[in-house]
Formats: sequence, structure tokens, C-alpha cells
Amino acid sequence: MRRTIADNGLFLLRIAVSLLMLSHGVPKALEYQTLIHDFPDPLNVGTEVSLQLVLFAEIGCSALLILGLLGRFAAIALFITMMVAAFVHHFDDPWAMRELPLLYAAVYATLALTGPGSPSFDAWLSRQVFERGDSASAVPPRVDPGART
Repeated sequence: MRRTIADNGLFLLRIAVSLLMLSHGVPKALEYQTLIHDFPDPLNVGTEVSLQLVLFAEIGCSALLILGLLGRFAAIALFITMMVAAFVHHFDDPWAMRELPLLYAAVYATLALTGPGSPSFDAWLSRQVFERGDSASAVPPRVDPGART
């Protein structure tokens, strides 16, 4: 019972945070041609690459989290993105500007530690692999030396 409640809580958390993050990423994607000229470049990789990395995290990794596919990878990528936003991009800004990226980072850290939960493609794939693995590696039935075969 507790496991089911925890899994449902993880499901709700990853869906909600992913949908909220999409509301940040989709507008950036729609304004891509405008943003590539003046997007912040906190890692000195170029404005266009910075924008592409942020879009990969905010849209791509959020979609992966919604599906529960590569959930830990997606959560770690989003965690790193939010930490860069909080401590590199908003370095000189007041604490209030860092609060939202840090809140997102806390959620992504939680999802990275716990995984996406059982209602996810990750869990389904794991069940498929381990169920097949168990039947393939089962110990063959014991045969008595004098028994007929």
C-alpha cells in the first residue's frame, strides 16, 4: 500500500514538474530565431549552443520525464540546467531570482535519487528484462542419475 502511494506521488511529481518546465521551454523554442542572438551564454559555448542545451533539457528531458523514459538521466540533465541557471546565470541577481530554479533543482534531485517510479517506461522495461532474464537463467530441473528420460 505504501509503495503504491509513493509511486503515485512520484508519478504526480514528475508529470507536474515536467508540464511546468515545458511552459518555460516551449516559448523559448517558438522564439528560437530571436533568442539565438541574445540568449545568455553562462558556459561560454556560444549563445546558440547554450539555447540548444536549454531547449534539450527543458523540452526533451521534460518529455522523457513525462514518459518515465530514461528518468534519472532526464532528471540529472534538468538538475544541472537549473543549477547553472541559479548559480551561474543569476549569480549577481537577488535571491528571489534564484528561488525558482533552485526549487526545480530540488525536485529534479529528488527524481534523480528515487527514479521515476513504477508507472513509467523505465519500470516497464526493467520488468520485461528481469522477467525474461529470470526464466532464461532458471535452474534446470534435477534429473536423477538412474531415472529414465
